[in-house]
Amino acid sequence: MWQERTFPHRGSSVSEARKFATEALSAWGVRDRLDDVCLCLSEVATNALVHASPPSFGFLARLNISGPVVRLEVHDQGPGRPRRRHPNLDDPSGRGLLLVDELADEWGVDDQHGLGKTVWLTFKVTDPASCTPNRET
Repeated sequence: MWQERTFPHRGSSVSEARKFATEALSAWGVRDRLDDVCLCLSEVATNALVHASPPSFGFLARLNISGPVVRLEVHDQGPGRPRRRHPNLDDPSGRGLLLVDELADEWGVDDQHGLGKTVWLTFKVTDPASCTPNRET
């Protein structure tokens, strides 16, 4: 079950993407990794806006749930691949992919054959289908 949305090249798109993810995950009954997914989406979407996309295009965010796994994808039309940096303590940036490394269960980059790239992340979640509401007896 995929949900996707395209976001324009503007600063407010990152917060709009977090809202999109929150709504999709909530509709699927996913709550345990919502903050992790939203923080990672913020980092990857910001990279797409700052480093990758031409000004005429923003990014496409896609979410899918399959059993106990949520997959997040962010597609942009920019060349190059994101890479982890190892910033010094006084560097003002460069920590985003370090956060992604810590929070996502897996992540990678797929080349879109001249049409940019897709950064994908997976998160193991409590399978919403296996959850039953607590009932007071």
